Amino acid sequence: MKIVLTGGGTGGHIYPAISIGQALKEAVPDVELLYVGSSHGPEGEIAHKAGIPFVAIPSSSLSKALSLRNMAAFGKLLMGFFRARKVLGRFKPDIVIGTGGYVSAAILLAQWSRRGKIVIHEQNSRPGRTNTALARLARRVCVTFESSVAFLPKGRVEITGLPIRTEFRTLPPKAEARRVFGLDETLFTIVVIGGSQGAKRVNEIVAGAWPLIDDGKTQILHQVGQRNIEEMRALIGATQDNQRYRVEAYVDMPAALGSADLVISRSGASSIAEITAAGLPSILFPYPHAYADHQTGNALYLVDHEAALLCGDSSTTPEMLAGIIIELRSAPEKLDAMGAASAGLGKPDAADRVAQIALSIAETKD
Repeated sequence: MKIVLTGGGTGGHIYPAISIGQALKEAVPDVELLYVGSSHGPEGEIAHKAGIPFVAIPSSSLSKALSLRNMAAFGKLLMGFFRARKVLGRFKPDIVIGTGGYVSAAILLAQWSRRGKIVIHEQNSRPGRTNTALARLARRVCVTFESSVAFLPKGRVEITGLPIRTEFRTLPPKAEARRVFGLDETLFTIVVIGGSQGAKRVNEIVAGAWPLIDDGKTQILHQVGQRNIEEMRALIGATQDNQRYRVEAYVDMPAALGSADLVISRSGASSIAEITAAGLPSILFPYPHAYADHQTGNALYLVDHEAALLCGDSSTTPEMLAGIIIELRSAPEKLDAMGAASAGLGKPDAADRVAQIALSIAETKD
């Protein structure tokens, strides 16, 4: 069995593909995998670390506007298509699995031109441009959210959840996870996640709320991103020496979520998948400039199931956030109910689900 994985542009497309690859290795130990991705993105390094061979093709993002830059990007798409045709012709995959991002367009088109089989995974509530355009070429489109179904071809959609790392299936006990970060094992613990790049406005709101919620029985572990860490330390000021407010550029996410009683986060699909896999209550701040406002759609999926509360960058003040946290902190039964609802939405085995769908299609004789 030979399978090509593709998806790139951001880690949000790459890591699901890697997780699917790992699930395929477990299901079929002798499977041959190949990751085909961008010549200038992080896919190659990530794939090699995961033990998956990698081949690069030319790629660039396209926009709707007519411009010289867009014409150059279209030229790269054509170059990538012909390069992908050669790669696929040599490798002869039984199926290609795409997880979105502009680089996957050339590979999926090349596979379709060879009359090959395709499976797509769409991570967000509102499908991205690439997956929307290419969904009709796929045998199956796997999705994270039920709301995605309305935007995709009828009869081809499977709700699988978003593939995430296997470490999220069994998180460390809270006390053990808190020891990883030098946190107090007995305090109410809030984990704040800004994503890999941090979230400047959310950081400011949380830092502003801290003096209002600091009751001596609460602690915060705050991932702010490398580019924001010095600014955040200056913003927090005297509290930087306070071990109950820990600022880190990056954290080990399974351990961080394992330590949490409450999560404050952006609502990218990966964050949503990890929070629900951990079965945690959350306060979500959708990134306001996301394509088609898909992060709000992602967040509302949890809000509608009473697993999360929704806040906005421009509509939420530190005082408002502090009020929400104080109310939740004083109502453990509500936090427990939100956590149970979150766990009910979690699909930590999503990578296995996508892998099995792909394998069943690859094995068909048509």
